[in-house]
Amino acid sequence: MYSTNINIIGSIPDIGMIIDIISNYAHGKNKEYSADNLSVQNIFDIRTCKSRARFQKAINGVFLQFKSSDHQTVIYSLFRHPNLSPLKKKALFFQFAINDKLFYELSKNVFFKLYFSGRLSLDKSEFTSYVYDLRDKNTEIKEWSDSTIKIVASKYLTLLKKFDLVKGTVKKEFKHIIPYDETIVYVIYLIHSLGDKNFDILKNPYISFLMLSQQNLIERLKKIALSDFFNISTLGYNLEIDLKYSYEEIVDVIAERY
Repeated sequence: MYSTNINIIGSIPDIGMIIDIISNYAHGKNKEYSADNLSVQNIFDIRTCKSRARFQKAINGVFLQFKSSDHQTVIYSLFRHPNLSPLKKKALFFQFAINDKLFYELSKNVFFKLYFSGRLSLDKSEFTSYVYDLRDKNTEIKEWSDSTIKIVASKYLTLLKKFDLVKGTVKKEFKHIIPYDETIVYVIYLIHSLGDKNFDILKNPYISFLMLSQQNLIERLKKIALSDFFNISTLGYNLEIDLKYSYEEIVDVIAERY
């Protein structure tokens, strides 16, 4: 199901607010505690009650939905950690893709294609064109106005900048993305936690969000496997990974090693 969560999340002034709210849940704070902080006490200084309620609902819908108990564990173990801010930001990027269909498609079908084509910059029109075409083909969003679609494209680019994937104010330019080893390790555990029984990492729909070519990914995985985070086995063209740590343990192991 398509939504305009991109517009709402992209309007949140500080990504640290999202991290703080997830951290509250990870530390066992209930929904009422977070709602009180955001809506009643207004600790993030959001101007209107309506905006605060919209932000809370969108954060819950995008970042606090889980495909399995293991998925929740690996996310909460990260957001309980007092540090690892860059990794938390990367986890938000993946959570958005996992839980929001439009964010996933804009990333996979537009952003990544432009990035891997060698382009230096990207324009909002390329994203509006994709959503216009989607509206023509999909009755689910046929009532979306041109204005709504233009905001989606604009806020999507805003989010890319907040996730440290592009730079620039008026003209957005690609950053050269080289994920750290600890990011790859965490993402492998995150993807594994989603519950796919046939775990060929190269066919996983979310592995492309690491923004590595397939050959580069294979080389990095083989190198990291030597550090004892997981085992790799090949069967034909399949590349399967067996984890060596639990979803609860892996964040502490990453923090100790990196």
